[in-house]
Amino acid sequence: MAKRYIQVGTGGFGRYWCRGIYPKIADAAVPVAAVDINPDVHQNAVEFLGLSPEVCYTNVKEALDRHPADFVVVVVPAKFHEEVIDEALAHGMDIVCEKPLADNMEGCVRIYNKVKAAGRKLVVTMSHRYEVEKQTVESMVKSGDYGKLNYLVSRLTMKRNVIPDPKILNPIDLLVNGLVHNLDTARGVCGCNAKTVFADCWNFTADDGTTGSASMVQAVMENGTRAQFEESFGNASTLNKWSDEYLRAECADGTIVADNRKVTLQNHRGFPYPVLAEIPLRSEAYWDHALIVRSFIDWLDGGKAPDTQLEDNIQCCALLFAAVESANTGKVVDVQEFLKRHM
Repeated sequence: MAKRYIQVGTGGFGRYWCRGIYPKIADAAVPVAAVDINPDVHQNAVEFLGLSPEVCYTNVKEALDRHPADFVVVVVPAKFHEEVIDEALAHGMDIVCEKPLADNMEGCVRIYNKVKAAGRKLVVTMSHRYEVEKQTVESMVKSGDYGKLNYLVSRLTMKRNVIPDPKILNPIDLLVNGLVHNLDTARGVCGCNAKTVFADCWNFTADDGTTGSASMVQAVMENGTRAQFEESFGNASTLNKWSDEYLRAECADGTIVADNRKVTLQNHRGFPYPVLAEIPLRSEAYWDHALIVRSFIDWLDGGKAPDTQLEDNIQCCALLFAAVESANTGKVVDVQEFLKRHM
């Protein structure tokens, strides 16, 4: 039987959820209500979810009071996640939450403790980690066919704005709202959590007055693998935009590269290793958000917990906000000590 859900957030990225994600899970979940503080964007739920205006609300509690459901989908700015999750828990509901879990580590830990105490289930939609080319790279690394993983390089780089966007002029916001995906992708490829992290963030202004933010982050994973992250909204050109990130896994017997959704394998050791080969992408029915939500629904029915469920995602939160602390202090941060300090 299909699960019932309430969509909280129908404007901004919530529109993408209504239009692009739910058609891929329509056989597994049905909407019963939608919420957004801006009634003008209720139209997205009406048009794409097929809801009537009468079941679109500006108040979360009212929607949850009136419409029993199996889970709530939280697609509002991160600083409001906790408020919505509190209402979901008060109504005995499970939760699908957009990334990041909260906008600071203290909020992440509060949410973690509340969800655990309530005995509910929560998954975070770390969607970029589950895009097809990243999963292809992860599968290749974990196969062991290309030798031991030495280090990872990740890149998300965008051109500067002619008219600066205040959202990308705060280097810390760049980490919280962008790098979080790349960090979690690295955790998946390495198959372990982070040991230490160092982050350097800055703004860049060109002679023509255009401005953007950039960051360089290095993590050492618990298995000794190094991971280097380049992220910029301050470049002259876009090399790898959202969802088209560059990811290079340097293994002992092969260089595995995902670049703008294409995966290649390179090696110069001679036969039987290819000098350069394009690798077919993995073939599955669903990827990214649809895969995560479907896995969540299976979990509700007694299946395996998704990889990005709360217990795992708190480690992603720790790596992210330890990077923020590093950027603020200029020091290397012990990620596991950071997590213990906040728990």
